[in-house]
Amino acid sequence: MTIQNDISQKKVQPQEIEFLWLVIICLIFCELLVYTWVRTESTQTILRVSKTQTAHIKKTSYNKALSLERDRLKSDDRITRIAKTQLNLSTDTLEQTIYLSGEEG
Repeated sequence: MTIQNDISQKKVQPQEIEFLWLVIICLIFCELLVYTWVRTESTQTILRVSKTQTAHIKKTSYNKALSLERDRLKSDDRITRIAKTQLNLSTDTLEQTIYLSGEEG
């Protein structure tokens, strides 16, 4: 006496397997696109930061040069030299201090 198995094995249809593979391939492709996009954006951001740092360094050095030039132009030695040579002013000072009062009379 043998027992017969009346339960039929469930067969997976080939169409369902193909759909599953298609979904897996689409997921992998989307992951690759996102990965590529993230890498590209991070590289672009690094380049933008680098250019901004370079521009900042240039502007800072230019600002320092302007500050030094302004200090040189405002120096007392330069003003005195211009007064002597170009304006023909004398450097003679009186030994005596004269105080002028604001009152008339």
